[in-house]
Amino acid sequence: MIVVTGGTGFVGREICRALRAEGLPVRAVSRTPSTALPPGIEFFPADITQPDSLRHAFHHAQAVIHTVGIIRESSSQTFSQVHLEGTAHVVAAARAASVPRYLHLSALGTRPLAASRYHQTKWEAEQIVRASGLAATIFRPSLIYGKGDASTTQLATLLQPPLSWLSGGFLPIPGGKQATLCPVSVASVAESVVRSLGQSQAVGKTFDLCGDTTTLGDLALAVAHALGRQPTWVENNPDIILLSIPWLWLTRRKPILFPIPLPLCRLFAAVTERLLPRPPLTTDQITMLEEGQVGDSEPARQLLGFHTPDLSHGLAAYLAPRAGGAADRRP
Repeated sequence: MIVVTGGTGFVGREICRALRAEGLPVRAVSRTPSTALPPGIEFFPADITQPDSLRHAFHHAQAVIHTVGIIRESSSQTFSQVHLEGTAHVVAAARAASVPRYLHLSALGTRPLAASRYHQTKWEAEQIVRASGLAATIFRPSLIYGKGDASTTQLATLLQPPLSWLSGGFLPIPGGKQATLCPVSVASVAESVVRSLGQSQAVGKTFDLCGDTTTLGDLALAVAHALGRQPTWVENNPDIILLSIPWLWLTRRKPILFPIPLPLCRLFAAVTERLLPRPPLTTDQITMLEEGQVGDSEPARQLLGFHTPDLSHGLAAYLAPRAGGAADRRP
């Protein structure tokens, strides 16, 4: 039995699918069930922040794959509660059940003395894993994309009607082509995690999982192209763009994408964090955009056969307009 915490989440579901494709028995641990889970997967209701709920979650488990994480804090969930306390509870339950293998999903950019609170708590969670005595492997994926994600799917929604009508076809991009990313497909992450189960050499290792370096601006353009749109990138200051809106709207292909300087985004985030229960941007996210992403996937490539598709092909697999009929069998 392979247990996946956060098994009903975006990454957890894909790992469950990959495990089932290998014919392995899978138990998905989560607070709430999901109809999106593949057939044949056992569901176990539990909350990693409530250690008593995990007491029987890892019964007969040959491995635990811990995928739970949050990208922003709320009144009910903080980075410390989820990343630190949650990991400590999962590790303790895995040790109590004498689980022989433990796989942990962290994040690219995690390191000592990180600037963002997200990365700080991810690093502290990694240290809990390293000190656990478990036969552990840690993965640090970059921005993970795929159908139903919280990044490219949101961009696609903003770039299409009805939201594109409300915005007039204009979409600001935080940091534009200054904010660097290394997007990786969710299927590639899942495949590497599953392959590591059979690799004794992966025990005690930490693997970066990332694609080619791009920028948030280029990612937004790639999403627009995958949707079949013909976007325009305008590299001007926001005040100039505001003065040029009528001319841009009449003469440029839409959507029209333009950068917003990160210092201005930080001010916006600081204000909305005080006013909204779920702000569209947080100051912690701006800090991570300012840092950018750098990773080395070569060790994962050599040992686990890690490979992620070209970004345009990866996005087209789930964002491209449907052709219809038998030629298009995407779920």
